[in-house]
Amino acid sequence: MRALLLTSTGALLVATMSACSNSSSGTTTGAGGTPAGNGGDGGGTAGASGGGGGQGGDQGGGAGGNSVGGNGGAAGATLVITGTDFGDFDNSFMITPCGTPTTEGYDCPNSPLGGGACPTAQWSGNTATEGTGNSYSEVFTVSGGDPMKIYDVTVRARGQAEGRVYINGTRALTTPVDPSATVVNLLYTGGKPGSTRVDYNVFQLVITPPAGQAIDGAPTYYAFNAVDTTVEGTHHNYQIDETFTMKVKSGFTLTLTSHDSNCIAIQNCGPQGASYGFTTAAQCQAHAAAGPQPVVPGVTLPATFRGQALLNGGAQPFQPQFVNFQITSIVAE
Repeated sequence: MRALLLTSTGALLVATMSACSNSSSGTTTGAGGTPAGNGGDGGGTAGASGGGGGQGGDQGGGAGGNSVGGNGGAAGATLVITGTDFGDFDNSFMITPCGTPTTEGYDCPNSPLGGGACPTAQWSGNTATEGTGNSYSEVFTVSGGDPMKIYDVTVRARGQAEGRVYINGTRALTTPVDPSATVVNLLYTGGKPGSTRVDYNVFQLVITPPAGQAIDGAPTYYAFNAVDTTVEGTHHNYQIDETFTMKVKSGFTLTLTSHDSNCIAIQNCGPQGASYGFTTAAQCQAHAAAGPQPVVPGVTLPATFRGQALLNGGAQPFQPQFVNFQITSIVAE
C-alpha cells in the first residue's frame, strides 16, 4: 500500500509498504515469488494497478507490485520535492507582502527587497514588453522514488490573488469569472502570461525535465490566477481553490514564480461584483472581514516571508496576495 511520510525536516514522502504475506513463507513477495512477484511484470504492470503482487502475497504485496511503484521493488522507496531556499514543496507559498496601503484603499506597495525604485528592465518571463518589477522564483527538485517511473502528484492550491489573463492554454473555468463569488477556480494549464494588461500579477509554476526526459502530453505550465477578458484590468482580489495533477519524474525541477511588474498589488477587500473603489484601507479591510468567507481554511501564513513582514502578521483575514500548495497524493503510474 502507499503511505505519506514526513522526514525530520518536514518533507512529505510517499513510501511503498509491503503487505503481509498470506503464504507460509511470510515473505513480502510470497512463496515462490520472483523479485517482481509471480504474475508481476518487472514490478511495473502489477504495481501500477496496486495489485498482482507475489504468488501467495495479498494485493499490492509482491516486491515491486505496489500502488506507487518502487525503486527496484525495494520497500521504503520515496519521492520527495524539496527546495534549498524555501523548504519543501508541500505547504509552500508564493506571497506578495503588502506595504502600507496607498490612498486608494485597495492597492498596496510591493517593493523589491531592499527598497528602491521598481525595476523596469524587461522581464524574462514574457516576450511582450513587461518590466521585471518585483519578481522572485522558488526552485524545487524532485528526487528519490523509482527513476524509471512517472509520478502523478496531486496538489491543492488555495489563496488570494488579483486576476491576470493568460494565453495559449486552457482555463479550468469555462464561464466568465464572477468577482462576487466567495471562492473561484482560476487554474490555467499550458500557455503563458498574456501581453495586454501586464500591470497585473503573475503566479505560475513551470516544470522542467532533464534533457531528453520530457513526458509526452504532460503539461509543463500552470498559472493560478487566470481570469477572462470580461474582468481583465479590473480591481478585484479573488479567493482561489484549485486542484491539479502534475506528472513528474525523479530529476525534474519545479519553479514557482511570483511576478509584479509595477510593484503594486491589489489587497484583499473580499468578494464584490463591482471593481474595488474603496477610498481608505480601513473600508477595504472592513469589507473583507464582513465577507461570506473572509478566511482561507486550513492555511496559515507565516508572519514574515523572504525577510518582509506580512500585514497583520499574516493573520486572517488576509491582506496580502498569496498561493499555498499542499500535496494531497503521489501515485506512480
